[in-house]
Amino acid sequence: MKVCQTLWSGHKNLLEDSFGWLSPQHHLMAWTYSCLKLREFYPNVQLYTDSQGIKILINALNLPYTTYHEEYDDLRYNPSMWALPKILTYQKQLEPFIHVDGDVFIFDRFNDNLENADLLAQNLEVSTSYYNDLFSPMKKRIRYTPNFFKKNLSSKYPKSYNAGILGGKDIELLQKYASEALKFIDQNHTCQSNGNFNMIFEQLMFYSISKAYNTEVQCFFDKRYNDNGYGIEGFADFLLIPNMRYLHLIGPLKRNEFVCNQLVRRFFNEYPDYFEKVISLFQQPLHTYFKPHEKSRGQNNGQFKSKSRFNFSRTKSLIDKLYPGVNTNSNKSIELFVKEKNNQVLNEVYKYEKKLYYFLTRKFSRIYRDEICSIEKMVIQSNPFIIEIQNNNLSCILFLNPYIEIIETAFDVNDFNPYEILREEKKQKTIACIPQLFYDGYITAELDAVSINIISILYEEATPITFIKLEEKMSELFVRVDNDEIPIRSLITKRLKFLIGNNMIYLDRE
Repeated sequence: MKVCQTLWSGHKNLLEDSFGWLSPQHHLMAWTYSCLKLREFYPNVQLYTDSQGIKILINALNLPYTTYHEEYDDLRYNPSMWALPKILTYQKQLEPFIHVDGDVFIFDRFNDNLENADLLAQNLEVSTSYYNDLFSPMKKRIRYTPNFFKKNLSSKYPKSYNAGILGGKDIELLQKYASEALKFIDQNHTCQSNGNFNMIFEQLMFYSISKAYNTEVQCFFDKRYNDNGYGIEGFADFLLIPNMRYLHLIGPLKRNEFVCNQLVRRFFNEYPDYFEKVISLFQQPLHTYFKPHEKSRGQNNGQFKSKSRFNFSRTKSLIDKLYPGVNTNSNKSIELFVKEKNNQVLNEVYKYEKKLYYFLTRKFSRIYRDEICSIEKMVIQSNPFIIEIQNNNLSCILFLNPYIEIIETAFDVNDFNPYEILREEKKQKTIACIPQLFYDGYITAELDAVSINIISILYEEATPITFIKLEEKMSELFVRVDNDEIPIRSLITKRLKFLIGNNMIYLDRE
């Protein structure tokens, strides 16, 4: 089976534009990881791209595409038309194929039913008021619609097929679809500046033409999904690999920091050489550097060191909001200014960042690379145990990351917004700070009551404990409500995924 992917830069710089992701680094990590996973299961994976794609994906990263095609430099369309080059790629196919988006990751080969289908897609998508609100203004500007598309397009709740994967063996019908889509695009040029137009000519039209020609579409997911129903649990839960055979980071999932953390961690652990290739392309790479220890210079167990200078950015941002025009361009001047003004909120934000600064420069600086790498590997290896717990197989033990640091604060300083924090009332919050290999060498996460109790129990025990023992101790903290016991196991499992995903806890065999 031929597998193909399409990357059109849209005349943008792949090293500077995020293409809808959290950062340009995440975008290229996703492309690389997607390609590498496909090549694990398929010998023929082809790339359709432009010279920018060739420069980065092929020449710089040396991704193992079987063949690549430099096709799309001359496209003179609005960069928001990201699905148009995909349509062109569909049109170029002369044999059965599966087109896979660059934000899709597979962990097994597609099944025979999918590979042998006349038409295939990810899943049937049912519109809600979400799509209706997006499409209504645009429908008024559409001047040309082919007859087979009119009924579905004019419906308040049109149907579509998600095109995370799309293709099949009915090449004649797929080329007919591509031709109709391109004609629809060109005839409705006033819609081309709206990115939502892509979903109309790609996904809605694909559904309509399959119905017009009475051709069944085989889907990867049998379940129908609402247009706004693509959540982490079903489409972006890296913590459930290997149970998850397919992930698709749709829309906002590309900008979800927790999800992107899991993508980076997975990519680093599975393909460390390619990880280094990606980060080497950036002046500010998504990576933490390590300073060799004097006694072990030249060996691969250097001392942990954050890659960037801590700059009290939250405090500086709040000062700029409260006192515009004040020059606080050094850490010392920020400290003196905060002390002088004695503003309650400003004091709290500065106190929080001062503790972060202390952890980074005093405590985390004593940690060695091999210790952090070991924890990263243990976190990845925790995945099967999460699945076992969900299946009531409780033969695992829990380890607490020994490098967690806790900060108590009276305001929401972690999810920081200088405009919002000034309107907030004081409310006790608990923030965990954890060293890691990526970003600036640490992550922070707000802890809820359940997470705090789990960490406290593990800390007080001082040694790893079994899940059963944790469950027993957690049960003591809860009371019956209306004669029904709170589902402690479900509660613990949900929070364990959060704690593991943020490097605070990892699991191993009992």
